[in-house]
Amino acid sequence: MPPRTSSSGSGSGSGAATAKLRRAHRKSRNGCLECKRRHIKCDETRPACSNCVISERTCSFPAQPTPAAAPTPPEQPVSSFNEPLSGSQVESPADSISSTAASHRPSSIPPPSYLAPNSNSGFSSNFDDGAHSTSLPSFTESFAAADLSESPLSTSLSDALPAPSFTNKHLILLHHFRKSLLFDVDNIDIIIDLALDWSSEAPYALDQLLAISADHLATTIVETSAESAASWRRIATELQTRALTYFNRDSQDPASYESRFVPRFLLSSLLSLHMLYDTLTQYRATFHVFIERFCDSVCLHRGVKSSSSPGYQTLIRSPLAPFFLGVKNAAELGDKGDECAPLITLIENSDLSPSAVEACSTAAHTLQWAFNVHRNLPKSVNVQAASAFPVVLSDDYVEPVRKHRPEALLVLAYYGVLLHRCRHVWLFGDSGAFLIHLIAGHLGSYWKEALRWPLEELERDQG
Repeated sequence: MPPRTSSSGSGSGSGAATAKLRRAHRKSRNGCLECKRRHIKCDETRPACSNCVISERTCSFPAQPTPAAAPTPPEQPVSSFNEPLSGSQVESPADSISSTAASHRPSSIPPPSYLAPNSNSGFSSNFDDGAHSTSLPSFTESFAAADLSESPLSTSLSDALPAPSFTNKHLILLHHFRKSLLFDVDNIDIIIDLALDWSSEAPYALDQLLAISADHLATTIVETSAESAASWRRIATELQTRALTYFNRDSQDPASYESRFVPRFLLSSLLSLHMLYDTLTQYRATFHVFIERFCDSVCLHRGVKSSSSPGYQTLIRSPLAPFFLGVKNAAELGDKGDECAPLITLIENSDLSPSAVEACSTAAHTLQWAFNVHRNLPKSVNVQAASAFPVVLSDDYVEPVRKHRPEALLVLAYYGVLLHRCRHVWLFGDSGAFLIHLIAGHLGSYWKEALRWPLEELERDQG
């Protein structure tokens, strides 16, 4: 942990004066009583702030003389993760839906017909509304909250963060992650062992692991206890925000890059999975809401990846080598398919600009790579193919997607087929069917022939 730096002031320089200055930086005007007692900054989340929830303390707020709406925090730049994101956050349907702190996420309830009633998806599309109407910040907001590097109070804010302590609830989540079957048994053991090994020096990897576990636990109980599911989702967001905050602070220290590449790379991989799950399941209100969210998530994928990826030789000598080499061998040594051949031909013969043709064609070839990886990996781990695709997309492809160019959207429809083939994993469920129907509904009858294969795959593969 970097040494704390004290603020300079006009006081006498005594220890008492220094302590007083530091407390002044760390107070929050409307914080809870417990945070005031502990002299730490409160995020003022009601009914319980993040500090009290994570440390399992009783949270209570002083009575307000006059009721007033909580001010919306100013947007923070996300420069530590991805500069282009700040330029892409224009007003969108997602922004208008989530313009207040009380409604961060668009409606996540999908129509019940994306998958056949008897399909074994491992994912219930009929979520109770109460479980998703809680005031949870989105991933973009979590990144903004975590990026403290541009703030003049960044040092005192970092010092005011809750210590990376873990409670009995976190033990429940650790045990649940072991049972969630997100990876096969051997790989789960590697991931858990690495996260625990680094939990003191780099706790962000374990925090993100627990955040995924909390979201999965919420999906398993939402139909029987919407209130408990909402509580676990809140814990997931709090853990992820804490992970990003510590990761961002760690990223400011160049000396830690090589020594901590294992937890950084582990965080990047787990966060990519979590962001993809959140995008595919929580942003289904309208076509525009989903597309804006997908484009923003691709930018975040690339930002975290650029902050976390070690060199090839470093990676293959690490405990994470089985993950990397498994995907590499599946792509290079296994059977090759041709699912995207018609799509590539259509793009190359389109009237898009040369740069857009290049971007969309590259995305289609990348998607074929993902289909090949999925084909050649065991079922227990082939989810890595679906999760890898958005991580390696280029910014040049995001632009025609934002502009709703049909050829770029067709790539997403074909991606829906890959997601549909991974529907046995709880992260995806009916997301592939949702995505294909979403694109087909937007493009209309003119593109019916181009969409025939994705739609036929849904009809053919309903098991």
